[in-house]
Amino acid sequence: MNRASNYLCSSIGKKQMMGITGLGWCVFVLSHMLGNLLYLVSPEAYNSYGHAITGNKVIYYAMEVGLLAFFVGHIFFALLVTIENRKARPAAYAVSPQGGKGKTTLASRTMALSGTLILVFVVLHLIKFRFGEYYPFQFKGEEIRDLHLLMTEIFASLAYTLWYVFAILVMGAHLSHALWSSLQTLSLVPAGKEACALCASRFFGWTVAFGFIINPIYIYFFKG
Repeated sequence: MNRASNYLCSSIGKKQMMGITGLGWCVFVLSHMLGNLLYLVSPEAYNSYGHAITGNKVIYYAMEVGLLAFFVGHIFFALLVTIENRKARPAAYAVSPQGGKGKTTLASRTMALSGTLILVFVVLHLIKFRFGEYYPFQFKGEEIRDLHLLMTEIFASLAYTLWYVFAILVMGAHLSHALWSSLQTLSLVPAGKEACALCASRFFGWTVAFGFIINPIYIYFFKG
């Protein structure tokens, strides 16, 4: 118990826990983005995907608790690391891409700010979709929630679409640095492959962002 406590209180322990929880959320947002694209396939495909996730309440609530733990854990350790860094010296999220000084990016310098905005966005997004209108949809003789219709209705609003796209672009910038930082902190970047890992992180962040904004843009301009 003391070893675990000492590890979590140490500087490297806090950074590694932030990295682990960050990687967990990278996996989640990627899978969520891919699932969202089923909207473009058909109402049946998207609604059955949503029902598969929420249909089994035991699995669903276990997933929610796990994701919440990762999310809260990431915020908690990120705050601890930020406070520790500011006490010591102005520092980036983990290390600069090439390990030197003065090579930070806008994304790396604004991680705390973008992270705060993402937190606000996630809370509002959950309220909008998790507790939004319930529309019935018949699928294979069973009534399930029509999330396809709900999404169509929500993104018919220009104001919400603009807010959503803005927040997702901020998230893309955050992810483009966060994935790199997490991999580097956890020593998962092979020596000499730092530039490749950084490019992969940026590609990941902006690919996820683009995948998320396809639906609202398509809905507003072509279905709204």
